[in-house]
Formats: sequence, structure tokens, C-alpha cells
Amino acid sequence: MRLKFTFLFLSIFGITNSQIISGRIISGENNNSIPYVRIGVDGENIGTITDENGNYKIDLTNVDKSKKVTVQLGGYNSFEQDIQNFINSNNHNIVLKEKVNEIAEVKLSPKTYENKNWGINTKAKKVGFWYNSNDDSHGNWREEIAISFSNKKKVKIEKINLNVNQFDTNKPVLLNFNIYSEEKSRPSKSILSEVLTVELTKDQIKDGTFTYDISDKAIWIDNEDFYVSVQIVSGFKGKIGFSAALLSTVYIRSYYDKWQKIPAGAPAINIDVKIAKDKKIKA
Repeated sequence: MRLKFTFLFLSIFGITNSQIISGRIISGENNNSIPYVRIGVDGENIGTITDENGNYKIDLTNVDKSKKVTVQLGGYNSFEQDIQNFINSNNHNIVLKEKVNEIAEVKLSPKTYENKNWGINTKAKKVGFWYNSNDDSHGNWREEIAISFSNKKKVKIEKINLNVNQFDTNKPVLLNFNIYSEEKSRPSKSILSEVLTVELTKDQIKDGTFTYDISDKAIWIDNEDFYVSVQIVSGFKGKIGFSAALLSTVYIRSYYDKWQKIPAGAPAINIDVKIAKDKKIKA
């Protein structure tokens, strides 16, 4: 009897101390659910992604309670809260507030701006980043990958191009792109005032390239280095591959873990930009 009682006590103790938190992530603008958003622990490889209805469930049982629960999404102000306070809260729905777009409209003139393509353009078939899945869990593609861009001028990003060397899935896949400022040679804060999430289908891949046209968005970067990232955020069955260039540097993180700099190979992300021309000095 004592053994059974002890086992029952330990089971109850484990249940009462389990800190699996569930809730929903919603927009402060209209209270709509935000699907496919990462929620995690700052500086740790711990987290999850909301489902199509914005619902999440995260296990914080064995996590350092002095750390912070974090949610970051381009176009919204970041959410951060101490884990202990988050657990103790009566309401675990997270409201993300939209950023205020303070960028004034700039009229582009062919005389002052020119078109350029920056980044990695390889269409390698045997070198790449591949993502396999036999189910709809997010465990196999929690990683966000990014490449860096050096910039000493004022540029407007018009298109993000991603070279895809394999796309065999049972359904369309959602990609989330982000653009970060730089701090200490790593991606830092998102500079976006809008969410860059787009559906990828096989027929959108032309000659090995998927192009995401964002020319209607005011994404300006003025004289500072930056990073462009991509992450698969929806489930699928099958295999996806992004072409990659050897001996190039990629930055990788899982959920909100620290960015790792890996100088082995980088995904073929390139961007079309409008770049300010150098002003000619009159004699």
C-alpha cells in the first residue's frame, strides 16, 4: 500500500507542478488570431509555433524562470515577459501590437535610383538546406536561416528571391521572411513594419527560383548592414530543398536561441533593390 501511495503522490505532484502553458496569440489591432508565430524562451532552443488559429502550447516546466518568454514577428512590436510572471498570469493570450510605420513615402526617380541584385544566386542541386517531414509537427523546421548584406547607401527592397532545388510536398507551404538590423555581427531587431509571410506552391517556382514581390511595401534601409532570413512555418508531408553556396556564411537559430554564425554554406537568398545613385559633382 505504501508503494502505491508513494507512486500516487509522485504522480499528483508531477501533474500539479507541470507548467505546460497554452493560449492564443492575437493582433492588438483587430483581435484576430495570428497563425504560425514562434513563441519561445529568449536565448534557449525552447519553443513552439502557433497553429492556423493562433493557438499554442509550450512546456516551461524545467526552464530557468528568470528568463523571458519571447514572441517576435515582423510588423509587430516584440513581446517579452519574465517566465515566472507569465506562468502566474491568469490570461495566457498574448496581444501583439502593430508597429507604427513612420517611414515617409519616397517617390522614386530613374535618375536618382538604379536597380541592383544582391546576394547568393547559385542554383546548386546537390548543395543545399533540405527539410523533411513525415507529419505536421514543427520539430524538423524550427530553424530560421539568414544571410548578411553590406550596405553603405539608401536602398529599397523590391523583391526577395529564394532558389529552390526541390519541392515535393502534399500541400502549399508557408514561408516567413524577416529583415533584421545588425548588432555585434549578428542579426538584431526586425526592421519590418509589416508581416512578410507568403504561401509557396510548386507552380510559383520559375526556373528554380521563387520570387516574393514586396515592391508595394515601404522597406527602406539607409546606410546600414542588414540580414534577410527565411523560415518554414507550416506543416507538410514531403521534402523541400533550398540551394546553397559553399564557403559562404549562414546565420542560424532555433526559436529564439542565440544566432550561430556558420561559415560553411549559405542559402541562395538574393534580393532586388533600388539603390541611390552616387551624386555627380559638377566641375
